[in-house]
Amino acid sequence: MSLINQMLKDLEKRRSRDLETSSSLNQNITWESGPNNKSFNWLGFSIVITLTALLMVIAYLLWDRNKQDVVASLTEEKKSAFVKGKEEIKKTVIKKHAPKKRVKKEIVTQKPLESIADSSDSVDVEELDDSPTLKLTKTHRPLNSKQLAEIEYTKGYKFLQKGQMHQGKESLRKALSLYIPHIKAREMLAGIYIKSGRFINAAELLSEGVKVVPEYPLFAQLYARVLLEQKNPQLAIKILEQGSARINVEPDYFALLAATYQRVKEHKKAIDLYLQLVKVRSSESVWWLGLGISLEKSGKNKEALEAYQRAQQTGNLKAGLVKFTNNRVSALQEIGFPE
Repeated sequence: MSLINQMLKDLEKRRSRDLETSSSLNQNITWESGPNNKSFNWLGFSIVITLTALLMVIAYLLWDRNKQDVVASLTEEKKSAFVKGKEEIKKTVIKKHAPKKRVKKEIVTQKPLESIADSSDSVDVEELDDSPTLKLTKTHRPLNSKQLAEIEYTKGYKFLQKGQMHQGKESLRKALSLYIPHIKAREMLAGIYIKSGRFINAAELLSEGVKVVPEYPLFAQLYARVLLEQKNPQLAIKILEQGSARINVEPDYFALLAATYQRVKEHKKAIDLYLQLVKVRSSESVWWLGLGISLEKSGKNKEALEAYQRAQQTGNLKAGLVKFTNNRVSALQEIGFPE
């Protein structure tokens, strides 16, 4: 027991010593535990940093690869666009230098955009022509004097058809003031003056017409008739002789000249013209009658009788001339012609 007690005591002492030693060590451990804890935190921190760096490297590699794919796709698009641009330029050059073909113009009515949008037909956007729309601008050219004169002449003609003589003559005068060589307006206005007996106005109008439009023989023919009404056959002959008419085209023109020669007793000239005229139109009874008169006045009774008889044979003499022709035939037949 004592041994045990002694052992217990020794143990108790040892325990007390251990406690003291433990207390002192505990202080030392507490003071030195700082470095051990600090070394452990750096290790964790290093691990975190390393993992973070690895994640960043992995992320960078993924981003770089994605960037390269994007750059590659953009490069391919640029290449295709460049090739397409070259093809378009080539087509444009070929089209520009290609020989132009005449194409029949057709009027195409464009549908409004709303109707195209509402249409059930699909539209390929790439096939639409994106060229700028050609805008056509209508420009009205001012009418020249000849065109304005034609308008006035038409107005005057319509007024005359309605019996509005005053308005009609005013429009015809206005047409001539706008364009002096207007043939139709001058001819119509001169005809109105002649029918109304205003020979002075008609003579002025036609005299100007002969000078302005000398190649139009009707003005000379009308002017000569007016001069004959004014008892001026010599001037009428001068006007007719200066004309540009041709006997096979305007035979009536030369018939008037032949009758005027006959009036001033220039029967030789009248005979020459009448002989040409009856060759152009042998059925014209008045020309045969005129020929007979000039032949009779020239003392050529036999030829005159033949001309009178040809006038009778045509069958188209007017009633007043039939009696005159019959009388001349009877008179010449009674006289007889020595062989």
